[in-house]
Amino acid sequence: MTDSSVAERVIRVFSEFKKVPREDVKMDTTFADLGLDSLDGLNLIFELEEEFNVMIPDEKVESMKSVSEVVDGIQWLLDHPEEQPGVGPKAPTAQPAE
Repeated sequence: MTDSSVAERVIRVFSEFKKVPREDVKMDTTFADLGLDSLDGLNLIFELEEEFNVMIPDEKVESMKSVSEVVDGIQWLLDHPEEQPGVGPKAPTAQPAE
């Protein structure tokens, strides 16, 4: 796994956020394993959105309970940018009347 892989970046964000060694964060590590409460989870999602420059929809957040689920969700968003709120083709703008 290279440092630029999605999994490695997610693990780095988790380990920095919880101030634990990277080797303590595995793909099967859950939010509960790390002692994350709902507020921690929300702040972690903000960190991940900033790291990957994505917006994680609420319905995806609710289904994420482990590192591997976060990796899968972010990878999906990176592969489908059109599914992110506010991203995708823009509506044509009206031209001013002359």
